[in-house]
Amino acid sequence: MKMEKGCEFLSKVVSKEIFTPEDLNEEQKMLRDTVAKFMKEEVLPKVDELEKGNHDLMVELLKKAGELGFFAIEYPKEYGGLELDKVSALCVNEAMMQYTSFAVSSEAHVTIGSHPIIFFGTDEQKKKYLPDLAYAKKIAAYALTEPGAGSDALNAKTTATPVDGGKYFTLNGTKQFITNAGFADIFIVFAKVNGKDFTAFIVERQWGVKTGKEEDKMGQKGSSTRQVILEDVKVPKENVLGEIGKGHKVALNALNLGRMRLGGVSGGAGLYLTKKALDYARERKQFGKAIFDFPLIKWKIANMVSKSFAAQSAAYRLTHNIDRLWLGDGMQEWQAFEELAVEATILKVGGSELLWHIVDDAVQIHGGYGYIKEYEVERHYRDERVNRIYEGTNEINRLNIPEMIIRRAMRGRINFFEWVEKSKKEIDDVNEIKKLVQDFSLKEELFALESAKRLLIISAQEAFTKFAEEIQNEQELLAAFSDIAIGIYISESAIARAEKHKDKPFGDYYKKMAQFFVQIYWSKIIQSFEIMHLRLGKGLEIAEKLYKVLPRVDVIKLSREIAEQTAQIM
Repeated sequence: MKMEKGCEFLSKVVSKEIFTPEDLNEEQKMLRDTVAKFMKEEVLPKVDELEKGNHDLMVELLKKAGELGFFAIEYPKEYGGLELDKVSALCVNEAMMQYTSFAVSSEAHVTIGSHPIIFFGTDEQKKKYLPDLAYAKKIAAYALTEPGAGSDALNAKTTATPVDGGKYFTLNGTKQFITNAGFADIFIVFAKVNGKDFTAFIVERQWGVKTGKEEDKMGQKGSSTRQVILEDVKVPKENVLGEIGKGHKVALNALNLGRMRLGGVSGGAGLYLTKKALDYARERKQFGKAIFDFPLIKWKIANMVSKSFAAQSAAYRLTHNIDRLWLGDGMQEWQAFEELAVEATILKVGGSELLWHIVDDAVQIHGGYGYIKEYEVERHYRDERVNRIYEGTNEINRLNIPEMIIRRAMRGRINFFEWVEKSKKEIDDVNEIKKLVQDFSLKEELFALESAKRLLIISAQEAFTKFAEEIQNEQELLAAFSDIAIGIYISESAIARAEKHKDKPFGDYYKKMAQFFVQIYWSKIIQSFEIMHLRLGKGLEIAEKLYKVLPRVDVIKLSREIAEQTAQIM
């Protein structure tokens, strides 16, 4: 299988050999099962106490997980870690999503709290901090957001003033909504040196870091979220992380990983919630029979499991591709995440929104009981809402996707303008596209997606030409572009996973889920093209063309079959 580089999914047919959860080796499965067992035996019995804000208990559990090596898997061997691949980390993260507050606290520590040091720390910084962070002897936090600088993070007001002849920096400012703030020992803090050069610092709590009161959040009540207050906090120059004035490089690459991880767990969390909803639907009886037997409940179960399947397929595909770049192709780890930043952002937006629909259906299936705290889905409903806000709001990330693609095209990192000419030729001779997909079981669905790719590339080029620099103000058009790209990437991932395992006992089940997902999502792709073409002044002919591209199937029949097979498997 050829290496998949950034944005290449727009110009190539998805490989049948993408990595999937079924390809996990025995070590990875054992790791996943060990973490799931830890969650079931150690964490879930304590949820009621954790939800009351008992952060001492959360720290105790984090340290216990650290001692068991659950976090060390992502830290370099040279500094005491296990240095396993990111697929192994994804297994762990999925298992932790049984209790979102624990998963979030863990990820704030490992992903955005520790990886800036792993990515950009000096050897001295790594030696000093990583061994303790790897085993949760110390806990990390990431302090970027400010009261007046959320999505516009580079507009931070926190300052770092050189003192003592440049041997130290004095930090002043306030950070907002910082996960783990109540108990973190180490903070990755961003401040402007002399009020202008955006820079990252490693800051220890013991140097005078203060925190505000715990935020009274809608969800994730077991996690700590506070302001971080810096009042003349003196930081040695040795704790500058990366280069002065290059804090954006640290911040954005940590967020690339964070977005991949946040979107990556959506499929696994969705399957967990599908099982909860299915169990309830089988037990709950109305009108003399289990509510699972009603077609509309089956429709919801089919939607939930198909969305979970698709999101998980995209997550393992992307995560493995990142592993291949940094473990196999010799890239630095942060460069691998930067290379696939577009795909990571697609996964963050698409995964978080699919999970939101899944948890909403889980509550709906529970009926009135889904609104009661005694039932687990009520907590998940509150916990998962913020996924569309943090690591960059989904609105900002929808703008980021085309912006990153434009920037790469301008710098020659992708052959976008070659893609445009190739797309124009192939869209006029669809037989060429059909040849590319003829070996797939779901060739009609994949043909539709490949046609959409070419139309998207052509439409994007027309938009860039028409609006030029003003395209940044065409936010509806840019968001529509992203929704099409999201639909393509996640849909083709589901198709490829189904194709890879078509001869397995569950092959038919996978094929049905992939087909159902594409058939349902296709209407959103059409609507998004309509929005793009309206702004281009081209009318709605594109919608009529696309509607005919994908032959419709009996989605009602499909949904019932998927629901029945899900009930047999789960």
